[in-house]
Amino acid sequence: MNFHLFILTIYCSIIYVFSYTDPSITNPQLVKRFEYKLSFKGPNLAFKDGSIPFWTFGGSAIASDEQIRITPSIRSQKGWVWSKNTLSADSWLLDVKLRVTGRGRLGADGMAIWFTENPGVEGSVFGSNDQWKGLGIFLDSFDNDALQNNPIIVVMLNDGTKFYDHQHDGSSQIQGSCIRDFRNKPLPIQLKIEYINQGLTIYINNGISQDDNAFELCTHIDRIQLPKVGYLGVTAATGGLADDHDVLEFLTHTYSDRQILAQNQVTTDEQARKYKEEYEKYEQELQQQKADYRKDHPDATTPLNEQQIYETEYDREFRIILEGQDQIRLGLTSIDRKMAELLGRVERFASVGGGQAQGTPSIGSNVPADVARVQDINRVINANTDMTRTVQSFGQVLTDLQQKVNYLQTNLNNQRPVNTGNQAVNSNVDSKTLNELRDTIRQIKSETNTLLQKSSNQVQCPNVAHLGDSSCLGPYTFFAIIALQIIIFIGYFTYRKQQDHLSRKYL
Repeated sequence: MNFHLFILTIYCSIIYVFSYTDPSITNPQLVKRFEYKLSFKGPNLAFKDGSIPFWTFGGSAIASDEQIRITPSIRSQKGWVWSKNTLSADSWLLDVKLRVTGRGRLGADGMAIWFTENPGVEGSVFGSNDQWKGLGIFLDSFDNDALQNNPIIVVMLNDGTKFYDHQHDGSSQIQGSCIRDFRNKPLPIQLKIEYINQGLTIYINNGISQDDNAFELCTHIDRIQLPKVGYLGVTAATGGLADDHDVLEFLTHTYSDRQILAQNQVTTDEQARKYKEEYEKYEQELQQQKADYRKDHPDATTPLNEQQIYETEYDREFRIILEGQDQIRLGLTSIDRKMAELLGRVERFASVGGGQAQGTPSIGSNVPADVARVQDINRVINANTDMTRTVQSFGQVLTDLQQKVNYLQTNLNNQRPVNTGNQAVNSNVDSKTLNELRDTIRQIKSETNTLLQKSSNQVQCPNVAHLGDSSCLGPYTFFAIIALQIIIFIGYFTYRKQQDHLSRKYL
């Protein structure tokens, strides 16, 4: 029991979690710079067309708004993403956030992070080509050699001549490694890969802690010779088993020595000063050559006025405004000319139409000679309006007459005697006559309303060349007939009233 506690204590003393500190903080001589052309992260990771700025991808890789899925959880898939620009700094830092998830307890094959002299192509080493020249960091999740040491993170270097040993997971080629289970973690895992002063250090955040700055040391390797210029990339592959391999962030920073930067700045300033002196010397020589030419050729040279040759900003804007107004004037002139032509055509058409109305209509004219003029049409409309008003007044008179007849009939019924039979007969006759009179008045009223509706529909008599051919009743004849009917009804009503008065007198 004490032995197991001793081993556990030693293990905890070796592997511990600490807060990561940037090298530029611990070493003030280093100046850190973010390389945006060698980085990507979400959101808005990909464009609308699916491409990634400054990066290229292919195989089974799929770019979304938040991440790049290098391979989906499908068997025998390979995917890759490589930078279009090169990394040429002597010291740099890669901050990679990724996720590996799968359904089974075992996963395959794994993914790799690359820094190579040439961009890789699709191949057999975790989705990239074998015999690469540069650095490869493999996240191997399948145990090919059955040593039960997977998942594992390994560092491998290749000078372009070595082949990767798949059967033994490259155990003889490993430069450094650490056994970490990076599959199916609740949070994405993070890798920090530092290359400073030819020393490679890898830190890992296991994806369990909520603290994004909680890292533990994976491996450190000294005296590593990497290419001066290289491409960055991430690849992945699946075999008989399959996992989802996702990259959420890939951030690249470079470090430069402050003294070297100051020396480079001095060199740059010195070059700028030298260029300025050369330009001033050339300017003086040019002015001297111009003066000598004017002195040797006084007649051939004319003084130049730069203000006349080159226009100012104000003059250019004023010229643009004048040109625009001139175009507007030309447009209005063209419109005025076209309107004048159109007016001339209308006048000619009107003159030709007037001549044809008085004489024989021509073959090319579309207007017949017997069509009423505007004045005749207005006259007919006014006559119909007056007739409508007169008919409405007649309807009102007939309505009043019907009310009076109803009133008289009510009074006669109330005054009718009951003791004599002759009187009853006379009363019945009077009642019958009054009912007939009321029915007749109602009929006249209905006919008047019908006529009123027809007049509201603007019934017009056509103007025919011969007056005797007209079949419409004139307004004066219609008014005379209506007046005659009213006189007859009033006379009849007066006569009946006198007869009733005489019959009551002898009672």
